[in-house]
Amino acid sequence: MKILPIVLIIILNGTLVQCSSAPENTSANEKIITQVIQKSIVVYGSRQCPHCINFKSKLDSIGLEYTFHDIDVSDQYALEMVARVKASGHTEGISIPVVVVNDQQLFIAPHISKVLAALD
Repeated sequence: MKILPIVLIIILNGTLVQCSSAPENTSANEKIITQVIQKSIVVYGSRQCPHCINFKSKLDSIGLEYTFHDIDVSDQYALEMVARVKASGHTEGISIPVVVVNDQQLFIAPHISKVLAALD
């Protein structure tokens, strides 16, 4: 039996979505919290998307913590993802996973090495 690849395509709010430093005046605790936030990884995707599953498994195998927002389960996550992508200046269709590192750098369907480099 031949297995065909699954392609997940979503039209969301007119956008094609497809699978494929702390301020100096803060306290010590606030600086620590800010540093933790700055080392964050947020992954927007679908639990059914093979690319998302593969990307999450790579993060898991490395032992990196991340937050996964399933755009199939929550319209809020889907709209948030589209807004972040548009704010980044990306004007083409969106491929998932969409990965946000340190709440500053956004990657669309990235290779794991790009995300790791952004964490340094």
